[in-house]
Amino acid sequence: MGCLNSQGQFDHWFANIHFSGPCNRACYFCIGQHMPGVDPINNLDTWPLPGLDRFVQECKRAEVREVNLTGSDTDPLLYRHLPQLCAYLRENLPGIRLGIRTNGILVKHRGQPHSAWSLFDKASISITSFDGDLYRKTMGRGTPPDLAEILNQSGGLDIKVNVVLCPETVESGDLWKTLTILAGYGVKRVNLREPYGQPRIGDPLADRLPKWGEIFGMPQYQIGNTVITYWDVHYVEVESVNLYANGLVSTTYPVSLGHDPTVGKVLDQTNFKASGRQASQWNFKNTGRKYHLAVI
Repeated sequence: MGCLNSQGQFDHWFANIHFSGPCNRACYFCIGQHMPGVDPINNLDTWPLPGLDRFVQECKRAEVREVNLTGSDTDPLLYRHLPQLCAYLRENLPGIRLGIRTNGILVKHRGQPHSAWSLFDKASISITSFDGDLYRKTMGRGTPPDLAEILNQSGGLDIKVNVVLCPETVESGDLWKTLTILAGYGVKRVNLREPYGQPRIGDPLADRLPKWGEIFGMPQYQIGNTVITYWDVHYVEVESVNLYANGLVSTTYPVSLGHDPTVGKVLDQTNFKASGRQASQWNFKNTGRKYHLAVI
């Protein structure tokens, strides 16, 4: 995935297709603010996606069995050609497991399930809080998705919830409320995700719950039937093939390696300073190490 500890040595591979364009949220932790080169790019109405054939070739080379649609600075449910893309991937990568990473806002479309929701085998929904004020403070605008109704509409779809760790929710104790709500909804899997670019919060459950297990080097805990994984994207032990909005195909995630001003070019982290769209809300502490983007 382009983790700071990755040198292509981990066994678990998956793939990401990254979309760029206008978004229905304005999260201050948006990964895209470390990729200002994607700001002018809007591929939400582009078919076929540039680089798609090469992406498939690299997925085959890496024996990838799972492709996730995600966003650099937008939500993938805003992409207007999801049926065509999913059909292409299933035809050219037989047996592939398709996932989508979304803020969940468009799952209910005009009161009905989004027509593309059923195209996927799995989905992850990202939130910060079910408290309206905290949600708007961290995700910029709007209200939390109606997760209970989404789960009710999703049939057998494998759904995970990503709770992005923010100082506002961790320090106020709201995070525990969120986890309790998710367990009450019957959510089986939850990831607590360290976002890019802000001070590392650390595992908020390490001193609160006994360790239940481990996956890809990340600790797991359990509340009822809900398994909670602390997920530090910088150090999780996975690898990925990535297709970016400009057509770049790469086995690294340039965001995690340093500031990316032009998409695909990584600067020396020694002198890295936050300068994204919401830079005042970030406080990046660099590692003092140097990394280079490995482009396929």
